[in-house]
Amino acid sequence: MASVKELLEQSVLMGLGAISMTRESAQNLVEEMVKRGQAQREEASEMVEQLLKRGESERNSLRQLVRDEVHAVLKELNLPTQADLEALHQKLDAILAKLEAQSG
Repeated sequence: MASVKELLEQSVLMGLGAISMTRESAQNLVEEMVKRGQAQREEASEMVEQLLKRGESERNSLRQLVRDEVHAVLKELNLPTQADLEALHQKLDAILAKLEAQSG
């Protein structure tokens, strides 16, 4: 049974399947395995939860990968960050305050 379970997890987790796995689709998949005798009904609930947890983990990994890639591209483009813009804004405020103090 464990080898079938492992094969199921591997096949589901390939590509975007794991990322887009919903509770309903996981339950349907496990129910189909139970009907075919590839899994025990007692294991079904646990298998669904494991599939959903792995799917969430894969989604989080993909999110982090996208963030890292976007950050790297922005750095390569030498675009200012939000912190850079805020620092510039503060400098401008300080200059304006000095100018107003000198003229007033």
